[in-house]
Order: sequence, then C-alpha cells, then structure tokens
Amino acid sequence: MKKAHDKAVTDYAFHCIITDLGSAQLEEMGQLIREGVTSFKLFMAYPGVFMLDDATIFKAMRQAAKHSGLICMHAENGGAIDVIVQQALAEGKRAPKYHALTRPTTAEAEATSRAIALAEMAGAPVYIVHLSCNDALEKVREARDRGLPAYAETCPQYLYLSLENMDAPGFEGAKYVFTPPLREKWHQEKLWQGLAKDTLQVVSTDHCPFCFKEQKELGKDDFTKIPNGGPGIEHRLSLVYTGGVHGKHFSPNRFVQLVATAPAKLFGLYPRKGTIAVGSDADLVIFDPNHEETISAKTHHMRVDYSMFEGIRIKGAPKTVFSRGRAVIDSGKFVGRPGAGQFLRRQTYAGL
Repeated sequence: MKKAHDKAVTDYAFHCIITDLGSAQLEEMGQLIREGVTSFKLFMAYPGVFMLDDATIFKAMRQAAKHSGLICMHAENGGAIDVIVQQALAEGKRAPKYHALTRPTTAEAEATSRAIALAEMAGAPVYIVHLSCNDALEKVREARDRGLPAYAETCPQYLYLSLENMDAPGFEGAKYVFTPPLREKWHQEKLWQGLAKDTLQVVSTDHCPFCFKEQKELGKDDFTKIPNGGPGIEHRLSLVYTGGVHGKHFSPNRFVQLVATAPAKLFGLYPRKGTIAVGSDADLVIFDPNHEETISAKTHHMRVDYSMFEGIRIKGAPKTVFSRGRAVIDSGKFVGRPGAGQFLRRQTYAGL
C-alpha cells in the first residue's frame, strides 16, 4: 500500500497469490479480507513454483468462505502436465507449439471440476480464471445448473486465436505462449456462446507483456524456457465488442455487463464502480461503436514489441474516458492527468 500510495494515478485494489498456507498465513488471510483485500489467486499448475495440493486449496477456500472472500483458481492439472512436458523434451520436441500440445484440454477440465468440487465441500464460491476450452466450460455449466456459486472468465486470445497461430514460421509461435494455451479453433464459438448464456461472466486479459526480443527469445531452444504470457489489455474492449456485438453473439447491454458490471460485483466494487448512478464514481468510458482500425504493434500504446492480435480488424473503441468526472482521454489522446489514485477497500464477495 505504501508503494502504491504516491504513484498510482487511478483507483486500485489488491489481489493476492497464495503459494503457502501455514497457520500464520491462514490468519493473515482473514485479516487481509477484513482490510479489503478480498480475492486470492491459487494455482493447480506449475509444480514446485505456485502449485498447491488439494488440502491447502480446501483450507484456503474454507477460510475465504468464513470471511466472505473469493478464491480465483488457475485450473490445470500441473502434475500430469509436467509428466507430458518432460516426455516431450526427452523426444526432442522443443518448438513453441509443444507448449500447447503438452497441456491437453482434459487437464484443464479435470482441474476445473476438482476446483468446483473442493469449493462445494468448503461451502465457498469459486472463480475460474482464464478458461480456454469447451471441456472446462462444460464443468462450469454443470455446476451452475446445480445452483453452485461457480463463476468463470475467458480472455480475448481464446476468442480470436487458436493452435493454428502456434504454427507460425520460425520462432514466431513464441508470441502465443501463455497458459492455459491456445486450443483448436472450434472452441472459440463455444466460448462466445458461454459468454452469451452467462456460463462465463467476465472477459479478462491475463495481460503479461513480455517482449519478443530478448525475453521470449530466452526459449529459442526449449519451449519451457519461453516467458509465459502475452499482451492484451489495450484492445480488450474493442475485441469483445467486435466479436460479441458486431458478431451478433450478444447485445451492447451484455457487453457492458461482461467488461464492467459483473467484475465490479464479483470483486466487491459495486456500486462504487460498474454502474452509472447517483453516488457512484464518475469513472466513465464513452465508447464509439463505429470506430474501425487494424490492430498493429506499430501504433499500440502497450510497452511491448509485438501484438498477439496483429492484423485483426476491430470495430468499436473507447473514445473519451472520464476519471471521477474529469476527461483524461479524448479521441484517443491524453488531455489531462487524473488525480492520485485511491486504494479501494473492497467489500466482501456478494456474487451475481
């Protein structure tokens, strides 16, 4: 909080990763929730780095439920994936595409199902982050059909990109190394349907902008050494609007729900954020539905040397942005600097 206090130019909140959960950390978790840090990310992937066993996950979920916090789960079976990865390396399969081919959709579906089962036993809600495939989507749908408080997000890369991108010539496929990985193209339509039918509640980005030069290139001879992540935050609204509204998957109202209102509700910021109402913050985006452009790394504002969405034509983009009633961006240009950002003490989980 001290680090952010004098530097932030927009309102902010904190979201913690749990990599260890002894008795002291368990108590700290409850204290954090009381102080307004109400969401925690846990991993079923990355053995030896982030991955937690089921008992630890279950304890975290029970503690979150006790204090009305929210567990956000990266759902992939990291143990099984690690075995597949080591086999691929032993067979000399080191190109970027093997990052995707060693992380099957079944591993994501199994972990999603297990996360939901653990949350049900703990009497806790669960939020599945960056869901990428229909196999996992079906597990969320089944849980929601049973009335469980199971929620999930997807990301623009899973709606627009596919395994075909991993076949780019040379080392270009490294631009698309992130986790969960890209899937076969047919999954895209299933995810759009999930967004339309409320099986998926949010479109996030999992923004992680490693540069291609010098960073992604660390894995030239071994896909496991490619920094894992991709840049996507700048074009999130435009990509969701283009494919969702112009693509006739859902209405403009649903678009706003997915990118603003639902996240504010799920993460305890509503009604201060996520709605236009008396007493709410005047943080507003005026969105131009007719704006057209082609995404290019040459013109984007992200501090990274490539775009995952290079060459995709978008229709619709933010035009004017107000921060607490003051215009800070107009016609895509900065026209003012917002005041100092405030730490938002989020309310505890309320659901949708």
